[in-house]
Amino acid sequence: MTAAITPPPIAWYGGSFAYYDEDATPPAPSAEELDAAAERARHERLEGFAAEQFGDGPGGESRTAVVLGRFLPVHDGHRYLIEFARAHAGRVHVFVRVGGDDPIPWEVRRGWLAELFPDVVATAIDDEPERWADRITAEVKPDYLVSGDPSGPGMAARLGATLVPVDRHVLPVSGTGVRKSPWDFEGFLPPPVRAWYVGRVCLIGAESTGKTSLAERLARHYGTVWVPERLRELGPDISPATLALAAQGQGAAEELLARRAHRLLFADTDLLAVRLWSERRFGSAPAWLEQPKSPHVYLLCAPDHPFSGDDQRNTPAERRAFHETIEAELVRLGRPYVTLEGDEEQRFARAVEAVDDLSRQLWG
Repeated sequence: MTAAITPPPIAWYGGSFAYYDEDATPPAPSAEELDAAAERARHERLEGFAAEQFGDGPGGESRTAVVLGRFLPVHDGHRYLIEFARAHAGRVHVFVRVGGDDPIPWEVRRGWLAELFPDVVATAIDDEPERWADRITAEVKPDYLVSGDPSGPGMAARLGATLVPVDRHVLPVSGTGVRKSPWDFEGFLPPPVRAWYVGRVCLIGAESTGKTSLAERLARHYGTVWVPERLRELGPDISPATLALAAQGQGAAEELLARRAHRLLFADTDLLAVRLWSERRFGSAPAWLEQPKSPHVYLLCAPDHPFSGDDQRNTPAERRAFHETIEAELVRLGRPYVTLEGDEEQRFARAVEAVDDLSRQLWG
């Protein structure tokens, strides 16, 4: 026996639907009947209303919001999520899922979040979903879970929080996409994260070996920025205090310009070169002098380049000895380097070859 199929309703009357009769064509409701049904529905809606149901006003200074994610790396999608949370709550707590095989250390991600959101608390959490609710509620009792993830409703229920859903697709970026091809998402990377993905190339060598002109030319060729040598900018008279000031500036300039670089950053010398120069000139170097991040490759400029400048500063034997000192230190430290020799065009061609090789290694 075939079950009867209920036809679809033809109209809503405030408390119920009207249906077709199989054997008769129902009359269409009159305008008065429709208005009366709407008025009944409005009356029922208002009977259960109280203004307190609207809750706190915008900002919710007394409220706490939680954001959960991997932040591998932090990108504008994450920033939008956190900013959305800040618009809803006076206190925002970010929980960062941390696993043993994460390609970016937790400490780096914590530093990014602290810089971008100094008023937000960031806490590492084991990448074990079954423990997240207990781990989060041990730290904070959230009013809101701000999430663009499909698991948001379930997590909000376990936290006893109201879900604030955010459309994660309004910004077309994902951590997976950035890790696969960071420069396809360049416009979505905040400055400190951008610096993380920059390929760093350092021109190193004795004085008057063409480092400055080559660094500038390479930057133009690859459409990016370069870091000048700070000692050159501070003048010819080098004292221990001047050298220390130059070292501070060299490291600062490199880190700041990496945030503005496109794919590659070229540096005319670096802190390793400053240390070796200090040891050459003063027999020692500042005890605090350390290099925060080594370049991906050094371009070692040989001293076969014609000397330019004051003849009194032209000391061929000393320049060759310093070149050998630099090369020996690069070998000792296990730093990758390519030696550039010949005229300007030969050096430039070899440098481009080395940089293109580096680009393929970094990004395919």
